[in-house]
Amino acid sequence: MPLPFIPLVIAGAVAASTAVASKKGYDSYKNMKETKELAEELHKKYTTAYDAFDSMKEQTNEQFEHYGKLKLDILNETMKHFIKSFKQIKHIEFKNESEIESLVNSADVDQLVVTIEKQVVKAGQVLTAGVASLAGGGLAAMGAVGATTTFAAASTGTAIASLSGIAAQNATLAFLGGGSLATGGLGIAGGTMVLGGIALAPALALGSLIFAATTEKKLEKMYEKKAEVNAEVQKLTSASAVLTRIEMATKNMYDLADGVKKVFDREIKSMDLILSEKGLDFRKYTKEDQQTIHKNYKLAVITRDILNISILTDKGDLVPNLQQVITTEKRKIQAL
Repeated sequence: MPLPFIPLVIAGAVAASTAVASKKGYDSYKNMKETKELAEELHKKYTTAYDAFDSMKEQTNEQFEHYGKLKLDILNETMKHFIKSFKQIKHIEFKNESEIESLVNSADVDQLVVTIEKQVVKAGQVLTAGVASLAGGGLAAMGAVGATTTFAAASTGTAIASLSGIAAQNATLAFLGGGSLATGGLGIAGGTMVLGGIALAPALALGSLIFAATTEKKLEKMYEKKAEVNAEVQKLTSASAVLTRIEMATKNMYDLADGVKKVFDREIKSMDLILSEKGLDFRKYTKEDQQTIHKNYKLAVITRDILNISILTDKGDLVPNLQQVITTEKRKIQAL
């Protein structure tokens, strides 16, 4: 007996609907799976790039601080020792006798002493208060910027504030955590401008896209997010490269300053020996003794110049031709 026509139609419709629903269900599952996999891929890609950048940021900041501490020590120890001994000598009169004169700026002896003495006092103030008091990136500022700039404040007792102020005004130092908008500087905003507009903690919210209204839109939005993430990763990669160059330049400056300190400390001991054995009248020294005193003076000039070299410009960029400057200072030391 043939089945009624209407029930057959209904049965067919139900089967067709079931097939369509199954197809849509499969498509939804497939889109969901692809969206989730893409989200995880992008998250891993961004996290890897950000972690590498963050590590380089910390490494660069630590190198600034390491060099800043060395500069303070050179001023408070080596230069302080030089000034104490050198100021005792009477009737000093240097004569040009070597090629080093063309490399070392033979400024007025008294003026050199005054300049160094001021920086020695400032460094002493900072170290007396304790390096821990250099909040806001002051120690990093000491490493990144020349001593003349960091100790520009003339008033007694303002050395620490001066260093912290430099950190706030310098975009890269602020970006490294050295300054804040509260101190009146560029703060993080300035730093991100210098390093390509990177957001330090971007809310990419990749996982949240999984809960979009429809699976089709989720996948579409995820592909849109892919371009955004790739752009952020490129910024992070570029910033890491910039920080790598800055960190390496700072290390080179540290090695240069540490090298001249060792030479200078040795020569100061020779000068002290002359003072204890030959007295304080430069005119009564032998030619060799006078040359030793002169060498100490030249090393003081070189050391002052090295401490005054800035690694970063006021905009937070690496100083142009810094490596050439380092090479020139090395030549001066070697010539001695």
